[in-house]
Amino acid sequence: MLLLAVALWRAIREQPAGAETRRARASALARTLDDATRGDRIGALDVAVDAMPSPVERDWLAALRRAGVAVRWSGAVPTLALTAERVREPAAPLRLLLAADTGAVSLSDSAGTLDTLRASAGGVMLEAPEVVGAVRARQGSFAATAAPPSPTDRRAVLVLGRASWESRFVLAALSEAGWEVRARLPAAPGVAVTDPGLLPIDTARYDAVVLLDSTAADLAPAIARFVAAGGGVVAAGSATTLETLRAVVPARAGVRRPGRILLDGDSTTRADLPLRPLTSLRADAIALERQSAGIAAAARRAGSGRALSVGYDESWRWRMLGGASGPAAHRAWWSRTVGLVASDRDVARHDGSGDAAPTAALVSTLGPPAPPAARATTGDGDPLPLALLIALAVALLAEIASRRFRGAR
Repeated sequence: MLLLAVALWRAIREQPAGAETRRARASALARTLDDATRGDRIGALDVAVDAMPSPVERDWLAALRRAGVAVRWSGAVPTLALTAERVREPAAPLRLLLAADTGAVSLSDSAGTLDTLRASAGGVMLEAPEVVGAVRARQGSFAATAAPPSPTDRRAVLVLGRASWESRFVLAALSEAGWEVRARLPAAPGVAVTDPGLLPIDTARYDAVVLLDSTAADLAPAIARFVAAGGGVVAAGSATTLETLRAVVPARAGVRRPGRILLDGDSTTRADLPLRPLTSLRADAIALERQSAGIAAAARRAGSGRALSVGYDESWRWRMLGGASGPAAHRAWWSRTVGLVASDRDVARHDGSGDAAPTAALVSTLGPPAPPAARATTGDGDPLPLALLIALAVALLAEIASRRFRGAR
């Protein structure tokens, strides 16, 4: 009876600090966090991540760890990350880039579901004209959230090239896509069709410069400085061979290959255009497009700006001979090409409601997952509870033996 009284007293008395290991699920974590903060009985937390903790809960766990509470987490957490960026074009559609494990991922905004995607090779991309509020990617009970940046007004595009079909239809394509376009088109020796106020070429006035041929040689030094300061340049054909721009462009155009000869009823696609395959690709350049004849487009970072080399020749044939879809396809391609090198002035927003990369944030804050403790402890390694159990067992056996020896039943 004395030993039972001692065990009862130990059970109901206040436990010392750090005496208890508490286990909790991430989907029901609020009460455990409150108990661990207000009291001193919890010395360790084992969190089973069945849903992603909110940023507030994750920071709370990190604060408890800094206060001396051992925090461990475990669970099968999927790879999930989402980013939202504006396409650098006048229409400024939203591009959603998702990194995820294999499986279906639902994308939604404040107005409802946008699409359900199945990730392959670790990621998938979706382009949307516009979204309402933040975008959420959900896979089971786990979610990543990204707030899209607000669209910004684009600056002008400067087109430099001789008076030709190519210059005419590149200007038309960019204007129809919503770009503000300025141009200088030499028509004869000493004669050029030029927009007023063409100079200076700087990032306060232009997003990008398009060089269609070598007639821009006199402006090449200014264009190189423009790119180094954060502007963009698209160089096509003989413009890629200008010596002043050699340190800027990612590659040089090679020998011209004629396009496919059209049969009756055929229409021209981008693959059918005459091509000057790009050569002398720089080590830091990325090939963006390839055709059977070679690399058709390549890009690289140049200083603070971007440079793109294009090997397609006479792209106007695509617009004129591309059938009913030719003008729209030509317009979209040139607008997207200029957008690839246009300066990026969008500022990402974050409303604090979620994480764009929750798994990475969890590992960064709490470290890698760890198995939970083998058992919950209620003491500081004190052997007395085990001694009490042994003493009680011995006392019980002694009482039974004593009654047997006396012949009691």
